[in-house]
Amino acid sequence: MRFKDPRQLIDGILKKSVLKKLRKNRIHVPRGAKKLLMEIVSVSKKIEEKGLPERFVLRKLKGKLGHGIFLHPDAKPILKGEVIAPYAGEVALVPQDSESDSDYIFGLITGLVLTKEEQRLFDPTRSYRPRRRYSLDLDGEKRGNFTRFINHSTKPNIEAELLQIPANSLGLETGPCEIIYVARKKILPGQQLLVCYEGKDKSYWGALKIKPFFMTPNTFQLNRKLRVISV
Repeated sequence: MRFKDPRQLIDGILKKSVLKKLRKNRIHVPRGAKKLLMEIVSVSKKIEEKGLPERFVLRKLKGKLGHGIFLHPDAKPILKGEVIAPYAGEVALVPQDSESDSDYIFGLITGLVLTKEEQRLFDPTRSYRPRRRYSLDLDGEKRGNFTRFINHSTKPNIEAELLQIPANSLGLETGPCEIIYVARKKILPGQQLLVCYEGKDKSYWGALKIKPFFMTPNTFQLNRKLRVISV
């Protein structure tokens, strides 16, 4: 698998700028943070080594549904709250009114106001406007990891949490805001991993301009021959 970025890719200068702006805002640092950080370290190493951790299987689904990620039939169940992986990709500051053709974008933070110097640095092609708002976007289209193949569902078994990675003794680089996929409920062997990409506007299928396909963790399963079957 060519998508082997264990975590998001963010420029050091941009990272410092974002950290400075977030000092007055609280990004979630969960209880039991050390255990969570240890899980992130573990899965990150596996992604760097193999791209796809051994307990997961990538398979093509029927028709135009693309690929899906399944828990291997011989793997142990994934328990609620367990880390799946960080959602990886390139982080950039973009004007909030700009449009993108990418289907792999997460909006991390919105409503950021940049100084004239910051606009010149991060948005050099536009003239300075003091009231222009920016968003910090994480785009997994060109860079990322296996999480980009996790499909959408309104009945997901995974959820995306926006977390701050604090200073730690585990060798894990700090991060101002990062998307971490965690199990929303128990995931059984053979089940497909699914996450809800929709916001309050429920625009996922409309944005892709394709007919909605209702999918749950049991719509497709992986049998012991590693073949996708409809249930």
